[in-house]
Amino acid sequence: MPLPFQTANVLLRDLPDAEAREIAALFLERRFHRDAVVFHEGADADALFIVKTGIVKLLALSDKGTETTLHILRPGDVFGELAFSEPVRPFTAVAVTDVVLSVLPLKSLRDLVASCPAFARNLLELFSKRLGQVEREFAGIVNAWAHHRLARELFHLAGDLGVETPDGTLIPVQLTHEELSNLIGTTRETVTILLRKFEDMGIIRRQSRRIIVDRPRLAEYAHIAEG
Repeated sequence: MPLPFQTANVLLRDLPDAEAREIAALFLERRFHRDAVVFHEGADADALFIVKTGIVKLLALSDKGTETTLHILRPGDVFGELAFSEPVRPFTAVAVTDVVLSVLPLKSLRDLVASCPAFARNLLELFSKRLGQVEREFAGIVNAWAHHRLARELFHLAGDLGVETPDGTLIPVQLTHEELSNLIGTTRETVTILLRKFEDMGIIRRQSRRIIVDRPRLAEYAHIAEG
């Protein structure tokens, strides 16, 4: 179920410049190579993260070891904030590309919530908006046909991560049919059939394992208002 994750500026909104700089100085910088694990499901939740550069994906693991892709995160996205209330990680985070992350240790996060009312309000707003988005996305999955869900997911991935080319918008992440099926709540076989249909319609093109999309045609197909 894809989410447009709130960006880092939400946390620092309405803070005086000097205070925002002090908070920014509390963040550490960590680098991860492509395919490196940022943290494992079940590990101690000890920090909040912001994607500075690169792309990160969040995974859930079944009892049988099957991976389900939950979210794709782009630069500016905040994740791991559940460390504030949950002692262990509920999912696994993996670097899709080489990434640089800004890391706020849990103690610093708690100290800020206790000492800075504006930061505490911003964090609460982040929690609230994310919960609201989960509920809206869940309703969308229940009520939308699979072809519309896939078109919308490709549209948003292209908008968030895409690189413009003469042939359309290239989604630079190599997503398997299984990962796409997890993101929209359907089967891998359905995604395979729908991608072929989209290609026949001319609204996507394949370039190796990457996808180039025609965003205006996807928006029209899935009834998305561009803006």
